[in-house]
Amino acid sequence: MITADPHLSEHAAAVEKALAKAAAAVTPEEFRDLIGDPGGSMLRAMMECVAADSMSIWIADLAEANLVVTHSEPDPNFIGWSQPLEEGLISLSFASEQSLCENQAYLNAAHSKRADEALGQVTAAMIVTPFYFGGMLQGVISCVQLKSHAEAPDPPGFSARSMNRIRRLSTVLERLVNYRLLIHLFGLEL
Repeated sequence: MITADPHLSEHAAAVEKALAKAAAAVTPEEFRDLIGDPGGSMLRAMMECVAADSMSIWIADLAEANLVVTHSEPDPNFIGWSQPLEEGLISLSFASEQSLCENQAYLNAAHSKRADEALGQVTAAMIVTPFYFGGMLQGVISCVQLKSHAEAPDPPGFSARSMNRIRRLSTVLERLVNYRLLIHLFGLEL
């Protein structure tokens, strides 16, 4: 059984504070390096598991004015896309710190059509879940099912089970990012 080392645990509060400070300073550009290939592999596997057409990680910019796409599967061209924090279902999930599963998202007045219009697609279904690291809310993870135009038939949509899987993915990625931040803070090479 692993037990706390008393010499290290006396510094736990300072480590937690340093981790929170480091996490708050992570820019969307730096975030990509934190999840690396293992995080990208997990996103692709989960995307397939829940039958999503696309999955993205959105991180709040340092001014907390926008959510910025820091990782996107399968289209890396979506990286860098930003959306104001007052707009859309992803911002609603961020502000409320609640997951949501919305089938027929295009019918929801709160859904922002900004990305759909720019990319020439229709978001048919969406799951969004809050994403934490460093002990604080930092962004959201979204996955979508798309259709090519408004008249196209809807895909099967997402289930509550799919939403729970994305929540678990968020927890796993939180632990990966926290681990990577701690490694950097301590200057370790593990």
